[in-house]
Amino acid sequence: MLTLEGTKVRLRDWHAADLSAYREWLRPHQEWHQWDGPYFPPLTTQEADAALARLAEQLSTGESPEVRRRMVIADALTDHLVGTVSWHWESEETEWPRAGITVYDPSQRGRGVGSEALTLWVDYLFAVTGFRRLDFSTWSGNLAMCSVGLKLGWTEEARFRDARVVRGVVYDSVVSGVTRAQWAELRLHSSSQSANY
Repeated sequence: MLTLEGTKVRLRDWHAADLSAYREWLRPHQEWHQWDGPYFPPLTTQEADAALARLAEQLSTGESPEVRRRMVIADALTDHLVGTVSWHWESEETEWPRAGITVYDPSQRGRGVGSEALTLWVDYLFAVTGFRRLDFSTWSGNLAMCSVGLKLGWTEEARFRDARVVRGVVYDSVVSGVTRAQWAELRLHSSSQSANY
């Protein structure tokens, strides 16, 4: 079992005990759906049950991929699932990966949970892959996610104006990215600042 420890959260592999909590977080009434791709419909009951069945099947084999595609964001004290991190190919042909992060539990937002989880995830992905870069996509109304990118020193690489309609309001689509070399420099700078305090 892989675990990546932070001070507020840990990233870890899925446990069977996560399934019921995850199913509850997938329900359409959960508040996080308003922020994480609200221009896409939430999963139907059937789609959510199918996703859970696939996850349960993966857990039953006891096997994990060498490079994780998705991990649980768990509270560092309680180990309860509060969100997930993931990555997928934006373009596998050109080896262009895109990272994702979702904090389901609204009580965890505004505490640095997303920034720490994304930092752990990027450290891990750059350590175990040959990725040249990572990015994430969000929308300009998701100020929390936009600020995570800024806080971590990522570069806003694209802004597609008037591209997303959320609850009748038009927003931009925003992509923030970081290269492997840029991340190494940012982490070195952050380590040296910590050592000076």
